[in-house]
Amino acid sequence: MGHRITNKVSIGGDNSGRITQTGIEGGGADATVSSLLELIERLTADVRGKDLAKQEVLEDTLTDLAGDLRAGDAAEPAVVRSRWEKVKGLLGGVVQFSELVAKISDQVQKIFT
Repeated sequence: MGHRITNKVSIGGDNSGRITQTGIEGGGADATVSSLLELIERLTADVRGKDLAKQEVLEDTLTDLAGDLRAGDAAEPAVVRSRWEKVKGLLGGVVQFSELVAKISDQVQKIFT
């Protein structure tokens, strides 16, 4: 039988802080951006050295995107989304990257909406 949480919590006012429940921490945007950065770096490594159309543009855009994510709060959501759309367009139809592209797209939508 699974563990049931029976404690009741009432939250009022400003509740933008982190929430910890049964040892699992949630609400941390930094962790989400870090995982997105890891995915971008993985894609950059996978793309490097391939003979893809507009290879140099693709690598430069991925480098810029990683720099945006490292900037944290200074990153402009519209710029991040625009750069990611450019990368997706350049990788369109390249099946070997489709799973990673889908994961990154989900993360970008969640973080930079």
